[in-house]
Amino acid sequence: MARAGRLTALAAGVAVLAGAGGAWGAAACEENRGQTGVAVAAREGRLEVAAVDPDSAASAAGVSAGDAVVQANGVVVRSCGDWSRAVREAGKDRKALLLLVVRGGGEVPLVLASATWGRAVAAVPPPPVVEAPTVKAVVAKPLPEPLPPETHVSIDEVTRGLDALAPADRPPTRLDAYSHDLLRIHRQVETLAARQAAPETVVKALRTVVGYYDAAEVAWSAEDAMREKENRPRHLPSSEAMAVPFFADSDAAATIDQFPFLRDAVSRDPRPGVIGESSGSWRPVAARTLLWEHGREELKRVMGWLADAGR
Repeated sequence: MARAGRLTALAAGVAVLAGAGGAWGAAACEENRGQTGVAVAAREGRLEVAAVDPDSAASAAGVSAGDAVVQANGVVVRSCGDWSRAVREAGKDRKALLLLVVRGGGEVPLVLASATWGRAVAAVPPPPVVEAPTVKAVVAKPLPEPLPPETHVSIDEVTRGLDALAPADRPPTRLDAYSHDLLRIHRQVETLAARQAAPETVVKALRTVVGYYDAAEVAWSAEDAMREKENRPRHLPSSEAMAVPFFADSDAAATIDQFPFLRDAVSRDPRPGVIGESSGSWRPVAARTLLWEHGREELKRVMGWLADAGR
């Protein structure tokens, strides 16, 4: 079973706006928030800025909580999917993110400069607890223990390990081997943190990158469970169109909530019924591919940042 505790530690959810009279009712869209410092949420038929992180690119650009986002790089944004695509494309091309927002009844143009994508990937602050924790959260496992004192660990070792974890030209084929390598990288990162062998910003950036690979493990586990249920041979690859059920209080749901771009892999959301909850449906193979792609992009940015910083 995937390590739900690590996902819980890295997840970011609904933001509470100071003075807005309460928590937002929809999950925030947080595509690349670690670099932009902004999260938006769908509210009353439009997108509004749900949170702006201090000392972030969004803060420097003058973005404010409560701004209604009308356009992003000339594209009208009406949903989390629209926002995620606009931000992702800007980050991929390393170009400025031009926003048009409505504030106080007037339109205000704002610019997140292209230098935004050269920033360190910051860990997104966890949301405030607004309801009782689920059973899954109560039994969540802590982060792995650091490696023994005699074990050598370096930032270069961690980035090399991440780079080799799921390369585009040679994706891994065995979940058990992938999970073993992922756990080793986790322990290496926690060893750097425990020994104070890397700045806190570097440790946070590495944890953020590892989060994508954790989420891919959740998707892969869902695929494997369905494979076993259907008694399909392991040597036959699963189709990206393969659909798997999931429920609201599950690792799959937490993963989809954490990464808005995974909405592209969701066929149907879970729904409450008269007797009980009806399951949702998602495509874990497609989700895993998306997560690895984003993980490689984030790792590339972190490695570029480390090279520029001379670490």
